[in-house]
Amino acid sequence: MSIWIHMQVIFSNIFSQILEDLRKTTSNSTGSSVNLCCESGRMTVGDWFTEKQLTPDIVPQAPYTLLQTITLSPASSLLNFPPIHVGDEVVVLSFPSFITGIVQSLTLTAQVNPGYVHVVTIIDPLYKPFAVLMNYNIIVGQPSQTINVTSSRFVAYLDNSASMPRMDSYRSEYVVLVYYTASQIYLDGSTPKDMILGTSCSDTKCLFTNSALSPKLGQPLAGTVFYVNLLVKEHQKTISLQITTKNTVFTTSEDVSSSSYPLTPLSFVLAIFIHYLL
Repeated sequence: MSIWIHMQVIFSNIFSQILEDLRKTTSNSTGSSVNLCCESGRMTVGDWFTEKQLTPDIVPQAPYTLLQTITLSPASSLLNFPPIHVGDEVVVLSFPSFITGIVQSLTLTAQVNPGYVHVVTIIDPLYKPFAVLMNYNIIVGQPSQTINVTSSRFVAYLDNSASMPRMDSYRSEYVVLVYYTASQIYLDGSTPKDMILGTSCSDTKCLFTNSALSPKLGQPLAGTVFYVNLLVKEHQKTISLQITTKNTVFTTSEDVSSSSYPLTPLSFVLAIFIHYLL
C-alpha cells in the first residue's frame, strides 16, 4: 500500500498542471489557467508563490525558503503518506472519509534556533469558501530542522460566507506557511474567527495584511504549496485522473438548502477534534 501511494505522489507531479485546469467551475473557480514560468525543479519559493498568485496578492512577502518536506497525518491505519514536496498532487484512493489534510510534521531546509514555531495551513486561499488551520507556540528547545507540528496549541476557522455546489469532484490547494518568533504569541478573541481573522477581516488577503495576527507573525520563514485530490470508487471501478469524492471540507449548497443557519461540516469538526485528542 505505502509503495503504491508513494508512486502516486511521484507520478501525479507530472499531471499537476493538467489537474490544475480540471478544477470544477464553482464559486471557488476563476476560470483562468496558470502556466508554470519555468522548470519546477529550478523554481525558487518566490517563483512558486508568484506563479500561484499568492504573492503579493495574498501573502505580501514570500517565505524566505521552501519547506523541504511535510508529512500529513495518516488517513487510516492502512495509509501513511510519504513526505510531500512543493507542487505535489496527493491522490487518495478509496478513502471517502478523508476530507482534510492535517500537517503532522515538517522538515526545514536548515535548522531553526530555539524559540517558537507557528504553522498556518490555508485551504483554497484564493477563493471563498476557505479554511485556516493554525498550530502555534510549538516549542523548539534546541536547534532543529524537523518540527513535530501536532505538539502545539491549535485553532481552526472554516469560512461559511459562501457554499460549494454539491458535485462529484473536489480539489483543494493547500498552502503551508511556517513562522518563527523568539517568544510565545497570544491570539486575541474568544472565537476561532476572532482569533485568526479578527473582527474586521473576512478573507485571507486581509488576514496576512491587516489583521491583528499578521504583525505578530511577520514574514514566513518557510512555505510550500500542494494539492489534495480525493478519489473514491464508483460502480466498482476506480476512475483514474479524475477528482471524484463524496466529501468536501466546505459547506455545500445542499447543506445550505436543508438549514436556515450557516453550517460547519460535522465531518470536518470531528476529524480535527479526534486528531488532536490522539
